[in-house]
Amino acid sequence: MIPSVLIYANCQGEELQKTAQFMRCMTGRLDFKWIPYHLVTDRDWSRQYGREFMADVVTVWEQVETGGMSANRAELHQRIPKNIPIVTFPPFSASCLWPFAGNDPRIAADPDRYPWPDSIAAALAGTDMPDAELFAKYMQVTTERMPDLDRRLRLDIARWKASDAIADVLLAEWVEATFRSVNLFYTSGHITAPAVRYLMNQLLSRTGILPPALTRAAIDEVDGLLRQHTGQNFESVPIHPLVAERLKLSFYDPNATYRWHAHEWTFEQYILHYIRWTDYLR
Repeated sequence: MIPSVLIYANCQGEELQKTAQFMRCMTGRLDFKWIPYHLVTDRDWSRQYGREFMADVVTVWEQVETGGMSANRAELHQRIPKNIPIVTFPPFSASCLWPFAGNDPRIAADPDRYPWPDSIAAALAGTDMPDAELFAKYMQVTTERMPDLDRRLRLDIARWKASDAIADVLLAEWVEATFRSVNLFYTSGHITAPAVRYLMNQLLSRTGILPPALTRAAIDEVDGLLRQHTGQNFESVPIHPLVAERLKLSFYDPNATYRWHAHEWTFEQYILHYIRWTDYLR
């Protein structure tokens, strides 16, 4: 039986698992399993993540949550033998980059079409205007209502530090120092390859079951594997140009296109599709 690392995390854990599964230096040495804490149900604990699933686990990478112990996390901890080491790490998040994330009643009826809400775009839904005028209206309203982004950033930093305070792996300082020069986020919770690489290497360094030589080889391999990887880019929410300007995002390209499933859209195209709730599968 090959020993396993169990990753208990949101969708960022899937990126860690996929990266590890392509690492040749881990072949025959370690397997990697993922429990998506945002999707797991009571039934899953008895059917999918029972005693057999846990039998080969030799260490756990656990993504922390502030706000206390959830029922799912408590269920996980009941199943981890006391002698198994746990390495905790924070989630990546950034709300300051998308300041108009908010309520859109259309999502309740159609949650998969555009699951990352934009409250201003939602308010313009149904507006009968040509595309150019509609986009100009969006830009006018968002410019008028743009919040204090420095304050939003301070709130994000405070959240990052709060997560660091209960974790073994620390992210806050690196994210704060990096996010302006390197794109780390496709959405407020979906991350790019540089973020996956940094987190994976920190976790490998902290995993005591690996001998030093294997740890070094694994880190080198991660760097190579993720050099051309695009991360969780299947839904990329464009950043508002005024947000990029005010937060001084040096990586920002105003002419960039963003992947939305099978499409490559500019910021303007994405906003117009979102306002009109266009079926992107057509």
